Amino acid sequence: MVGLIVFGMISYLGLGISQLPDVDFPVITVTVTWAGAPPDVMESAVADIIEDAVMSVDGTQLVQSTSQEGSAQVRIQFNLNQDINVALEEVQTKISQAARNLPQNIDPPVITKTNPEDQPIMWVAAYSAGSTLRSLMLFVRDHLRDAVTTVNGVGDVLLGGYVDPQMRVWMDNAKMMRNQVTSQDVIEALNAGNVLAPTGYQDRGDRERFVRVHSEFEDAKQCENVVIPSRQGQIIWKPLPLRFVAACEEGTDEIRRISRYRGIQPTVGLGVIKQHGTNAVAIGDAVKQKLAALKAYLPKGMNLGIV
Repeated sequence: MVGLIVFGMISYLGLGISQLPDVDFPVITVTVTWAGAPPDVMESAVADIIEDAVMSVDGTQLVQSTSQEGSAQVRIQFNLNQDINVALEEVQTKISQAARNLPQNIDPPVITKTNPEDQPIMWVAAYSAGSTLRSLMLFVRDHLRDAVTTVNGVGDVLLGGYVDPQMRVWMDNAKMMRNQVTSQDVIEALNAGNVLAPTGYQDRGDRERFVRVHSEFEDAKQCENVVIPSRQGQIIWKPLPLRFVAACEEGTDEIRRISRYRGIQPTVGLGVIKQHGTNAVAIGDAVKQKLAALKAYLPKGMNLGIV
């Protein structure tokens, strides 16, 4: 009897703590993105085709879709007694068969199962009143996200309000006409000058070194120094640096969504998702300890907050 009590207490203390149970819901979601496509096009060219394809999957109870600019989401609900893993395989097969009817330039469909355990257990706000939006995004992407992901028990980290850093090029029409440069000339020069490609190996006795050409733009000056080549007497008669016809700016991708923390902007939210079966309270405490240790290494003016 005493042994049962002891082992019972040990088992009880070892139980994971979670806000929601780890179960497989009979719901599968298909998400498709197509940059720049209006909602009506997403519905007719993407969502409707996917709906027709998955409607015949065994056990399907309800199919719903939501379309907005640049993305569409199809939600498939199955009977409670349906094996969700089998249904997932059937949905993947149906989507593959319907791919030939979808637009060629869309991103590959993302098919996921719905599980309450896959929701963030906490959100961390990274904000700065003094730095640029680009510098904040770069720090969160290259440093802060990786630091939080390495915490024991963390399965993934979502980014809310994140915008990809981009190099923006502003072409001057008057200068381009004066130098007989077209927009296609600029695009081709940028594509040729902004690459990261391996060039082979170098043998040195018993050692072999990997060689690559690192020519990706690191700042606006490098971008403006890209040379637009001549066309051997056709229109452009001599090589021309890009700065004579355009200006480069270190910025971000087009901003569609923003995140705020106590009214401060820019802000990036980090949603912490725990691994299945782990203790949510312990992981939350571990993340807070990690953030406290990171504060000494944050760029000037940057702060972290728990939402």
